[in-house]
Amino acid sequence: MKRFLSIVLVLLMFLSVMTCACADNSLSKYSDAQLKQLYESVREEMIRRGLPLAQEITLKEGKFVIGQDILPGSYIIKCTETFGDTYGDVYSSLGGLFGDELGGMMSSLGGMMGDLINAQVEIIGDYGTVLKSFELGVGDSARITLSEGTALQISDGTCVLTAG
Repeated sequence: MKRFLSIVLVLLMFLSVMTCACADNSLSKYSDAQLKQLYESVREEMIRRGLPLAQEITLKEGKFVIGQDILPGSYIIKCTETFGDTYGDVYSSLGGLFGDELGGMMSSLGGMMGDLINAQVEIIGDYGTVLKSFELGVGDSARITLSEGTALQISDGTCVLTAG
């Protein structure tokens, strides 16, 4: 009886290993053309369902067309860097090169730059009409809805777009 049970267990283990080997999900078996076709099919289905293609999109200064560069939907946009902070660091560093009085003024100016220059975010419609516009400082965020046929323009900073 023990021998029979041992044989059955070994046989079951062998069958489970064979099943796992046959169910290999490796994409290396696809040709380049088949892999591209599979990717496009998955991408189209995700768009149809309204699923984000990426968890997070980093947007540097520029204009992004909704429906081409970014999928339509609701997002949270968060500022990660402003040019004011970058310029402020430069002024503060220059302040260290000069004497006490001029150096102090340069450092103070550097501190103010971070507060003065924020990232500009604009949602642009047909013919360049600005539908919505706001500023974000580092760490600030806002909830936005992007529709196809519009564009998102980022100026004076870098932002991260997260589906939400």
